[in-house]
Amino acid sequence: MKNILIFASVFTSAVLISGCTATDWVHAAGGIMGGKDDHDRKARTDRLKRANAAARRVKG
Repeated sequence: MKNILIFASVFTSAVLISGCTATDWVHAAGGIMGGKDDHDRKARTDRLKRANAAARRVKG
């Protein structure tokens, strides 16, 4: 319970000090999630390319 109160007070202080509105936080979170999605998509594509190249080497 004490940890939750500490986290809540730190989080509230950070929000108040930053001066950001709820909309700013939502936009920032959306940008972070979009960047993560792009990174995950690129990583998946790279893994598939490497796997396909390895399969061609084994077949050939």
